[in-house]
Amino acid sequence: MIVRIFALLLAALIIGCGPSETAKDGGKAAAAPLRVRLGFFPNVTHAQALIGTERGDFQKALGPDVKLETAIFNAGPSVIEAIFAGELDVSYVGPSPVINGFMRSKGDALRVVAGSAENGIVIVGNKKRGIIRLEQLKGRRIATPQLGNTQDISARYYVANTLKSKIGSGEGETQIIPTANPDIENLFLKDQLDAAWIPEPWASRLVANDLVVVVAEEKDLWPTKRFSLTTVIARRKFLEEHPDLVKKILTAHVQITRELQADRTALAPVINASMKRLTSKTLPEKVMLDSLRRCEFNTDPLEDSIREFQKKGNSLKLLPRGEFDFPKLVDRRLLDEVLKAQTATP
Repeated sequence: MIVRIFALLLAALIIGCGPSETAKDGGKAAAAPLRVRLGFFPNVTHAQALIGTERGDFQKALGPDVKLETAIFNAGPSVIEAIFAGELDVSYVGPSPVINGFMRSKGDALRVVAGSAENGIVIVGNKKRGIIRLEQLKGRRIATPQLGNTQDISARYYVANTLKSKIGSGEGETQIIPTANPDIENLFLKDQLDAAWIPEPWASRLVANDLVVVVAEEKDLWPTKRFSLTTVIARRKFLEEHPDLVKKILTAHVQITRELQADRTALAPVINASMKRLTSKTLPEKVMLDSLRRCEFNTDPLEDSIREFQKKGNSLKLLPRGEFDFPKLVDRRLLDEVLKAQTATP
């Protein structure tokens, strides 16, 4: 009887250990994230993110065992701080904050894993003041979205190096006035600005409201008429530990980009629906379509233009100085794998 009891206890112990080991093994599997935290702006220039979250493309690519969590930002520096804090895994963001974050972290914090949007920056002039040519910007008041952001760097560099104008507030000097995009319209309404150097859809909004005329598109100032507007970045540690999840996000990103390339205006209703869900606001149809026409969508990171932004920002002392290890910043390996796989698919 004693032997039988001992045998039963031993069997129970063995059975009891079974789930424990499974849980232990499962614990190791569970160490892989069950979520991907994706950041983006509720903006036309982040169209792939808006479409991919609205239609569920990203979640479908990740599969049922991984949860997609989204974080909405209004400016690039906030994205970089979230990357630094380990609170974000993948994000859509402009090149200037990317360079800033890369340099500040000594190349440790992030990697550019794909391009997303290019061009889409417009220089507009105050209609009341007859600003219709770039040469007329010298000695004027020009708004940009944020000190040191991509448009701010472009505007300052153009004023200083092409117009040969000193930037300041003195007589005859050109004033560059960093102003949040929504507030720029108010300054034009009050006739307190001569021009603005801004991304879409803000330029098209101002044109639609009959406050400004289009002076130029920034792409016309670039030799190839192409420059990076939005990139896709990944937190370096997350990319190294979970390349499979980043690759799944990129798979959806590439597919959506190809849809936009085929007919971006057809996706306008989806983009507007996403913006309404996130901000309770939509863009008028004409503003949306005009914005989409000025933006190009491409998975190419346009590395030469990112290098150029770094040089310009460095010369203006708006980006950190130091060695810029560019080959480390851009990691195309997963993107190239996705592009190759999708090209090979019948």
